[in-house]
Amino acid sequence: MIITLLVIGAGGFLGAISRYLLSTFFFKWNINKIPLGTLIINVSGSFAAGVLFAKDNISETQINFLMIGFLGSFTTFSTFNYELLQLGESNGKVHFLIYGAAMYAANILAAYLGYSWSNN
Repeated sequence: MIITLLVIGAGGFLGAISRYLLSTFFFKWNINKIPLGTLIINVSGSFAAGVLFAKDNISETQINFLMIGFLGSFTTFSTFNYELLQLGESNGKVHFLIYGAAMYAANILAAYLGYSWSNN
């Protein structure tokens, strides 16, 4: 159990640092005040999750490190919700709906594409 927690923690540590670095890089990328950095990070993480899910030869340790640890802290649902609420408060319902719908649709599509690409 301790080893499993350390593996997840190591993945989470690297995922959080990666998200921070990419977030700072993409910080100024906005279209109509919609933050693209979080969208790019979440979509790429969803694609990676789809790829990993399709793999038959991946160990439980690799799942713990990559899916639970790394991707769990790399993708950021809480930041997405915070940004979504900020958009709704400052820019009205249109930006709120566009960003929310785009995030959900893009992440579902990315996971499916990652799974399909890796499964072939």
